[in-house]
Amino acid sequence: MKAITKLWKYYLYDTKLVHKFLSLLVVLLLIEIIVSNFYIRNNAAKLLTKEVRTTSKQFVEQYVDNIEYKLMKFRTLLNSMNSNDKIKEVFSLPNPDMDDYEAVDAEVRQILNNQFPYGLYDLALYPLTGSSESRSIFIRPLDKENGTWKEQFENRYFDHYFMHTEGSYNTELLSILKPIYSTDGSRITCMIKLSLFPEKVFKAMKGVDGNYSHQLFIIDNRGNYIYGQTFSEMDEYLHFVRDKYDIIYNGYPVEDYPGKEGIYLTSSNSASGFRAVYYFAYASSLESIDNLNRTLTTGILILLFITITAGFILSISVNKRFVIVLDKIKEVSRGNLKIEPSRLGNDEIGIFDTSFTQMVGQVSQLIEKNYVMEMKKKDAEFMALQAQINPHFLFNSLEIINSLIEVEKYDTACEVNARLSALLRYSINHNSSGIVTLAEEINYMNNYVYIQSIRFGSKFTFHTDIDESCLDCHIIKLVFQPFIENSIKHGFNGIPSGGSIFFCVKAGEKDLLITIADNGKGMETSEFEKLSAKLEKDDFDDFQDQNESIGILNIHYRLKLKFGAAYHLTITTKEGEGMRTELIIPRI
Repeated sequence: MKAITKLWKYYLYDTKLVHKFLSLLVVLLLIEIIVSNFYIRNNAAKLLTKEVRTTSKQFVEQYVDNIEYKLMKFRTLLNSMNSNDKIKEVFSLPNPDMDDYEAVDAEVRQILNNQFPYGLYDLALYPLTGSSESRSIFIRPLDKENGTWKEQFENRYFDHYFMHTEGSYNTELLSILKPIYSTDGSRITCMIKLSLFPEKVFKAMKGVDGNYSHQLFIIDNRGNYIYGQTFSEMDEYLHFVRDKYDIIYNGYPVEDYPGKEGIYLTSSNSASGFRAVYYFAYASSLESIDNLNRTLTTGILILLFITITAGFILSISVNKRFVIVLDKIKEVSRGNLKIEPSRLGNDEIGIFDTSFTQMVGQVSQLIEKNYVMEMKKKDAEFMALQAQINPHFLFNSLEIINSLIEVEKYDTACEVNARLSALLRYSINHNSSGIVTLAEEINYMNNYVYIQSIRFGSKFTFHTDIDESCLDCHIIKLVFQPFIENSIKHGFNGIPSGGSIFFCVKAGEKDLLITIADNGKGMETSEFEKLSAKLEKDDFDDFQDQNESIGILNIHYRLKLKFGAAYHLTITTKEGEGMRTELIIPRI
């Protein structure tokens, strides 16, 4: 245990940073190899089930839909013949002659020309009246037929597809019988037998891999094998279906049957009474998983080799440049601020080296000039004050957006979001001096007023009178917003509507006069006296904890720091008659 602890401490504190990351990456890749092999091998059955159910189920349903689409064409053909008036008229005659039968042939040819379906083997009409010797192209005597399909006719198995053999070669056919009724509909006068090539109807579809899948077979609605490939344990599956389901009705789901060597997936949909069954062998899936496992392991090992090689080369380069940077830091720690810049590239090390060299040079210059240190102190105080303004405003803005969301005004919320984004972008995108044009500050103020007007509705209106010649003049950031916020929050508190805020900018010869006034409640005499006393103080720390007036106090002190004696603030207020603030700043 001590050896492990010692090795761990050596890794944390004594190895180089690049070596730390490289060794950690190697360990993670090795762990990935071990975990992936263990997981795949020990969860193959679950992975197989998931793969089969997600990729094969949809495939077998599409296959059944494809079969139904093909069979629907043949049903359409039979319906066309069954409803043809000429054909019904001829077979309703007691003794039709050859001319009549030739007229029927012509009608059948016309129907076939219009909708000849793919996969048709034979089409025959068997009259049940008239001469038994009559024959034409499509009309044949029933008593001359001796195929097994006649059992279906004797059982009146109409309008259902069935499998049978026919001819001297015992050709397997898929057939359907359709009766033709007399013109008055009182009796059957003829029977249509339509036979198809089952391999055309049940042709395999392309699987997810792009190849034709032959792992399919067809059963009927009683669980009998009809057509297709045969697989191991098929008899057990068929017994399972027949025992569990007497008749499989259309749309009724059939449970998946997991055998010892494979899984059988039965379609939910039925194609004219037929169900498709997809057989997935465990062996092929396990082989695929093993291949995937080997490929994954090989790929990770190759990646590991490339990583170690690249990391070793990178380590040499990084370490060499780090030594140069560390030597510079050691020189500075000894008091030597005269260091030369190095060309170490444009990556993080190069940027750090350049920044460090520039920083040392700047520090050296600041040390040589004492008055710069005083300016630095002043700027630090200024930035500290500005940092207090931004969180204060952000809190209030988020409160507005929260109110919009609560009332579900989503279109307005989008506009408010855009304006808030502009406000935040404005508050962080300027340089550390915090100086902006009056036009930029007014735009910021307008965005803020818009957000507040959405929140408070008709509680107040906003009016401006701005001398456009002043728009290019400069001012510090975030000046007007606290005064407007004070009018809304305190001046209009308890006032449901009718409030007005007036914003005015006038130009003097050397100064700008900025006026912000409202017709709100004003301040109580005691509160105004307290605020006036705070504004007279020179040290901001004396009133830094005064939360009620922190916004106005911040603005006052920031303007005082920036413009000195050229800046003046005048606030006049009377309880019940509103508040008026006048700012005088230099016109620069």
